[in-house]
Amino acid sequence: MRGLDFDIKRYGRLLAKTLPRPIESHDECARASAVIKSMMNRDRSPEASTLLQLLVGLVTGYEDRTVPMPDLPPDQMLRSLLESSGMKQTELGKLWGTSKSYTSAIVNGKRPISKAQANPTFAAKAHFRPNPGPP
Repeated sequence: MRGLDFDIKRYGRLLAKTLPRPIESHDECARASAVIKSMMNRDRSPEASTLLQLLVGLVTGYEDRTVPMPDLPPDQMLRSLLESSGMKQTELGKLWGTSKSYTSAIVNGKRPISKAQANPTFAAKAHFRPNPGPP
């Protein structure tokens, strides 16, 4: 059950504006990803946060079905994801809530990546797309 501060009418207006639905094509995925990106790094209402969670789930589901994941060690995969997304280590640290040095140690393979940090939902929120080429 949603909290008392959740406005179902506001959420309905957000849904009507974005029209989320199961993603069946690259263009639909790109559209949903653009909405996700526009919602990141800013304060969100409970209704917008719920919409963001829904969109992330739709994009993740589509990419799980259609995007092959390269077989790379976790640190190389992370570097590839950072490179392909254009995200900086400092931004990654903010998303994870870790210091610069701790984030750097993870990215450089000196510390292991936790399950929470490797979560596919996180990757979708960060709008990561793996680059199958060499890192």
